[in-house]
Amino acid sequence: MKRLFVALVLAGMAISPVLAQQEPWGGNVLGWKFTQTAEANNVVNCRATQGQNIVSRRNNGKHYLSVPAPTDLPQGWYREGRASIIIGGNAEPVDAEKGGRLAFYVDDGQLTALSRARGYQWRVAGPRGILTGSASFTGDVGKAVAELHACVKANTVAAPQPGSAAPAPARTIAKWSGPWVWINPLTLFGKPVDTRGQRLSIELLPNNRVNICTDLRRNDTCKNAPFTERSGVYQLSPNGSELYEIRTANGGLSGQFWFRKESRTRTGPDGTFVLN
Repeated sequence: MKRLFVALVLAGMAISPVLAQQEPWGGNVLGWKFTQTAEANNVVNCRATQGQNIVSRRNNGKHYLSVPAPTDLPQGWYREGRASIIIGGNAEPVDAEKGGRLAFYVDDGQLTALSRARGYQWRVAGPRGILTGSASFTGDVGKAVAELHACVKANTVAAPQPGSAAPAPARTIAKWSGPWVWINPLTLFGKPVDTRGQRLSIELLPNNRVNICTDLRRNDTCKNAPFTERSGVYQLSPNGSELYEIRTANGGLSGQFWFRKESRTRTGPDGTFVLN
């Protein structure tokens, strides 16, 4: 049987939320159920479910772990600094979102660690206080994660062959990089997060955009974002909730960072940086 995403592309059909219907995936791992779902913008979501817990890999790289949503946590986004997970004793900040369930967005490295740890703990700072929980798995977790990789691979259109047209990469006009300096030490689950060697890089692109890369999770997370300028101060908010405020300085950049934009007028920055 042709896989879900490939079949829709070959049929010339646009994937829309109307088509977001779960289909079984043939993974055979004791204690796990596998499904695949077509979502908007040609995204396919491959899920492994055990009990009330879900591990997801998407073919756009936006993977997540999901648990039943706490009733006393309002719906919405909880960005890095307000949400975190612990896998194998390592605490890392992540973006979280509460809709019908509570999802923690993770990367490939965290899924690999999950295979070894066979579970994780989570923490979210909500308006009514800090909520915590955990998820544990049985059976061959590594094989379950591998099945998700196979599902994603089967639902990903092959890259263009040599000689075929491909979009040109965005041209970098200038690039700066340097270390973070945290005003207050980052703490998760009451323990300090190792910030040694954490770096930030900014690439200036055409059309008032930048490519900004951070390594808060010990893996680079890069985002392409627009910026605005007023009186020599540049501002950008790659995920819509945080704020970078940047000035030019001796051929480099100096800046301040807030986890939440609204804190800009109420508190000092959460971090600063100098990039060369």
